Amino acid sequence: MVNDDLTPEKVASYLPFSGLQPEIPGRIINVTHQIPYNIVRKRHAAEATTTTTSPPPPAPSAAMAAAITSEEAGAPISKVSRKHHRQHTLRAKFHTDDWTVVQRRGHSALYSGLQSLSKDWETIHIGWTGPIKDVSRMKKTTEVSAVDRLALKQLLWDTGKIVPIFLDSTSRGHYEGYCKEVLWPLLHYVVWSTATDGRAEKRNWADYKAVNQQFAQTIIDQYRPGDIIWIHDYHLLLVPEMVRKAIPDATIGVFFHATFPSSEIFRCLTTRNEILQGILGANLIGFQTFAYTRHFISSSTRVLGCESTLTGVNLNGQIVSAGTFPIGIDVDRVYTFCKQPHVQPKIQSIREMYQDRRIIIGRDKLDATKGILQKLHAFEKFLHDYPAWRNKVVLIQVTTPTHGDHAKLEGKISETVSHINGIYGSLEFTPIHYFHQDIDRDEYYALLSVADVGLITSVRDGMNTTSFEYIICQHETSQGPLILSEFTGTAGSLSAALLVNPWDYAGVARAINDALVMSPEEKQTRHEQLYKHVTSHTAASWSHSFVTQLVSTKEQQSLQPQSAQELDLLETVSAYNRAQKRLLMFDYDGTLTPIVSVPSDAKPSPDMLEALQKICNDPKNQVWVISGRDQETLDNWLGHVKNLGLSAEHGCFIKKGDTWENIVEQVDMSWKEEVSKIFNYYTERTQGSFIENKKSSITWHYRLADAEYGEFQAKECQNHLENNIVPKLPVEILVGKKNLEVRPVDINKGVVAKRILNDISDVDFVVCAGDDKTDEDMFRFLSAAHLSVTITSGAVTSSPPWTPLPSASSSSSGLPPTTTTTITGINTANTKTRSPSVVLTSPPLPDTWKHPNPDLFCITVGPDNKKTMANRRLWTLKKSQACRCQTGSSGKELALVLRVSVLPGSYCKPGVPRA
Repeated sequence: MVNDDLTPEKVASYLPFSGLQPEIPGRIINVTHQIPYNIVRKRHAAEATTTTTSPPPPAPSAAMAAAITSEEAGAPISKVSRKHHRQHTLRAKFHTDDWTVVQRRGHSALYSGLQSLSKDWETIHIGWTGPIKDVSRMKKTTEVSAVDRLALKQLLWDTGKIVPIFLDSTSRGHYEGYCKEVLWPLLHYVVWSTATDGRAEKRNWADYKAVNQQFAQTIIDQYRPGDIIWIHDYHLLLVPEMVRKAIPDATIGVFFHATFPSSEIFRCLTTRNEILQGILGANLIGFQTFAYTRHFISSSTRVLGCESTLTGVNLNGQIVSAGTFPIGIDVDRVYTFCKQPHVQPKIQSIREMYQDRRIIIGRDKLDATKGILQKLHAFEKFLHDYPAWRNKVVLIQVTTPTHGDHAKLEGKISETVSHINGIYGSLEFTPIHYFHQDIDRDEYYALLSVADVGLITSVRDGMNTTSFEYIICQHETSQGPLILSEFTGTAGSLSAALLVNPWDYAGVARAINDALVMSPEEKQTRHEQLYKHVTSHTAASWSHSFVTQLVSTKEQQSLQPQSAQELDLLETVSAYNRAQKRLLMFDYDGTLTPIVSVPSDAKPSPDMLEALQKICNDPKNQVWVISGRDQETLDNWLGHVKNLGLSAEHGCFIKKGDTWENIVEQVDMSWKEEVSKIFNYYTERTQGSFIENKKSSITWHYRLADAEYGEFQAKECQNHLENNIVPKLPVEILVGKKNLEVRPVDINKGVVAKRILNDISDVDFVVCAGDDKTDEDMFRFLSAAHLSVTITSGAVTSSPPWTPLPSASSSSSGLPPTTTTTITGINTANTKTRSPSVVLTSPPLPDTWKHPNPDLFCITVGPDNKKTMANRRLWTLKKSQACRCQTGSSGKELALVLRVSVLPGSYCKPGVPRA
């Protein structure tokens, strides 16, 4: 259900930097499939004159003359000549002796938005030149000589800082093949119906990858430190990951101008994994509507097994943000077009042609997703159900030809038009006037201005900016109602339109009647609401909001988990020896013991127990084992270790002494019944899986199941939980090693670490070791607390490397409200020097850590590419290093526990794969 209070304006107010323009140290690199210009060759270099004066324009060829004659004839709808306004154009045009560069028609909202960025920042534009038109030979070609490429590169750079990409024959397989025959239908919920042997698809996929690689390489060649890369639409979905591999620290944004289908549809794509991984190379992914955003997140969860968050996707410990950014139009440009001197005569001509009749306008591209057939059937239903309007209403339907073979669709449309006109028409009246052709720009805006009703019935549409242009054109005319399909991207913003289901012919017919009988007062009220939205949410505001959010997202992600440096045991033991009061916290599974197939087999080894008892015997040490295990298990395995503190079930229970304290005693656990039903469902269907019930959480294990099928079922189960449980219950999902755990929100190991540190806040040395995601809550809290105290004491640069807290913490962080601290030019082991400033978010902890300069070693057990909030990593401990630390060192107990306790967790028993 949609929350009416959650308007785009309110959502925008919650976003970082709302209303502020961010500082960008570099340029904005805009990347689109094609550049915003068409290139026309006027003549070949061999034909060039050696004179210094420009020659007169050549006489037109026979074909050109025929085209000119055709344009001088009456326009198809208004019957007013086109020839007089072709003497000038509002589109930008640049000439040289050999070339003409003309601004492209179409995609005006996209190009206007990108152009607006150049007013505030330095921008460059990368894109394919498209087929180059050769006037002298009357053909289009992708073949460009090396000399011509140099000339065009210079011309386009001088024209608008454009970096062209010249594609060869792969452009056909990329665009006409994979993009239009595979991606476009699927993204618009059209699953392919033709059977093939797959060879053509493989060739097209290879071309798609090759073109994406060429774009990525061009970006890499042009990139400078500090640049922002903004990639557009489904043509270039592999580019983000390709660029990320070459430039790991790059700021990359991706925007989807098309729709994004549900995961059930997207899973039909054979290259789904590669596509999703390519997209997730970005920092921020933008969509037109909230529904498309959720579909993408759901697909990432279901296909790749990623964890989802409220704002994006967790990919290997890194949060990739996904958000909604509805595009607008260039209102001033549309106004200019509407006010052209040749628009008004066409308006008069159209009115004279359809005297005493109400005009309904439909203008769509020839594509099955535009719902033209549904519109015609609904109009037929309207004429049938409301006979009083016969001979009084006319539908003018203009269908623009598009790329691809749409002959069957065009034939069906023509047949349907003839059928309706045959039933409801007469010698004096034709109810539908159908035009399958490109129409003149002036005529297009005249149609939008003269209409009494605008009718858009797309069955699936990314945005449909025609609805916006209709509203602008109607502002100074009749302010006619807009009938809009609920399946267009604009439907979520234009609530004052008459929203319809295009498949409901009776409902659309009823909406047409309601629009025709609507009172002038209601028309004005609806129009003013629509007009206010369109004029305040323009293409410029769309582009600026995305760039602003991208900068904010990148800064937040720079404070997310990073790759930790390898643990230096000499450094650690040296700090241990200096310390007067120490706190040591260890995870159990995967840290003190190896990961095993059956959880009950992970019993502590005698060596580990001996080492643990030795460090507990030191009066300077406070030692804790903070585990996800239940109370009984920890009591049986570790309860006999003296002076050892225990925490069970990820912080729900604490024991320091003889009794356990229940932290979640007052927490409502009624959610467990509903979660158990889901886990039971998947347990019955996944052989080898089982459920572990704890007092405060439920875990579904699939380590003993078939590896591939278990992963598949886990993704399905996770998707089920995230769509049906998480939105309505106060719980969160933890994706562990071959398990899924559901637990209450704000109950985690980080809360336990905070509680322990509060009790012994004067410690000057802390070691915290763990191996999985649940331990990241401890690392996150301790790093934030450590950063807070070192900032306060002014010892930031001399303290051990720290890992800052990620963005304004999530609901599961368990941390107190955040405050903002600005640090200038800090250099750490995990981050580069940031200049001039970086905003770091850390909790206000003035009384949590009393020592002015404590040593912190958060140690994660895992490989070197692991993303973590820890500042140290341990995967293999060299024997020589451990021996050196033990010889003649009072810190030999710590070296011993790290060698015999932490180290075994980095290996698995034979035959047991590590997750």
